[in-house]
Amino acid sequence: MPVQNQRSKWSLELGSIANIPIRIHTTFFLLLAWLVLMTDSPSPMLEGLFVVSVFVCVLLHELGHAIMGKWWGVQTKNITLYPFGGIAAITSQPSPKGELFIAISGPLVNILIAALLYPWVNLPSAESISTTPISFVARLFLTNIGLALFNLLPALPMDGGRVLRALLSLLKVRRPTFFAARISQGICILLGLAGLYLDQPMLFVIAFIIFFGAMQEHVRAETSSLAIAFTVSDVFVPKERLETMSHGTTISKGLRTALTSLQPLYPVMNGDELMGVVFREDLLEHAATRADDYIGEILTRSLPRLEASLSLADAISKLEEENSNVAVVTRGGQYVGLLVADRLADFLLLQELRQNLPKDDDIEWSTPQ
Repeated sequence: MPVQNQRSKWSLELGSIANIPIRIHTTFFLLLAWLVLMTDSPSPMLEGLFVVSVFVCVLLHELGHAIMGKWWGVQTKNITLYPFGGIAAITSQPSPKGELFIAISGPLVNILIAALLYPWVNLPSAESISTTPISFVARLFLTNIGLALFNLLPALPMDGGRVLRALLSLLKVRRPTFFAARISQGICILLGLAGLYLDQPMLFVIAFIIFFGAMQEHVRAETSSLAIAFTVSDVFVPKERLETMSHGTTISKGLRTALTSLQPLYPVMNGDELMGVVFREDLLEHAATRADDYIGEILTRSLPRLEASLSLADAISKLEEENSNVAVVTRGGQYVGLLVADRLADFLLLQELRQNLPKDDDIEWSTPQ
């Protein structure tokens, strides 16, 4: 499943394939241990090997997305394996045609794996299926067929939902993500009702997760469409309006400043040079135990840098890519202020209200300062 996503701090890096870092979420090991301990199989280790084999197939599925994405000029930052599947974190949104090919490539990999396994598959007959155990290879074959069909479900953020959105875009349908998301949520409601009727709680949980995934896709698309008309210079906070702290300030002194200010973060300066930012919550966290330390010890130094003329849509993508809620804004390479995610969200919310509410000559719209 290709998404614009950030790295989780709970993921471990296993290595890289085709220069794409491969990570595994630590909860995967909990799932593996639980399945091995709770299985009724006479060979728990074989059950564990089956789970690992399934996740290798999931990894190949995500690599299918990544390789096809590279063909269409979309880079993959990393692939992370979770207990519920895999996620390929891409750095940009592909064209509709590119999204169609990238989305379909993952399920096609599973179909290819199933085709390669088929000569060794020996499924029991319908009469003996309840008494004859299914072989390891047959289970893996059926699992890959299931993975392909499940991912082709026409519901965002599944691959099938992305195929649906791409087709709507190619057919010149306005707001394709909106319609794809609504179709997705309708499908999820049916899945959830089926889960309740069939007494299958896992089906209900899956429907719930996909429902909100579709909602997030819709929100992201609406945000991008609003942001594309603006630049960073429309939203950032100029350095002249920011209260700053000196690099030699202690945490206790910084806390006193923070308690009398409404700023959530403070630029830390060494003369005219920006060293980084310190967050109010970090000052509060460390004030009791490290009051005499310098704020440089709790400084966030690695921040994305954005040119003031950059499109706001590109700025949002950069913040997501860097997993940051603040960026240094520059003009001609010189520090001129900060772009803060909370302010950005307020700005976009105001623009949405401006578009959707009826015009009123008595209302004066202004950007939040």
